[in-house]
Amino acid sequence: MNLHERCLLRYLQNPEELTCSTEILKLNNFILEKQFILKNFVAKSNAFNYTERIK
Repeated sequence: MNLHERCLLRYLQNPEELTCSTEILKLNNFILEKQFILKNFVAKSNAFNYTERIK
């Protein structure tokens, strides 16, 4: 069961905890977004080859 399913199940069991579940999902999505950006953009931007000489 992933985080989204757990939050939904938690909400169905305790609807008054919707705010907490929503904040957990927001935080999880933020972390996933940052990991995606780091993996796909930041890591690739520093892939320079410094061993070749410029003549």
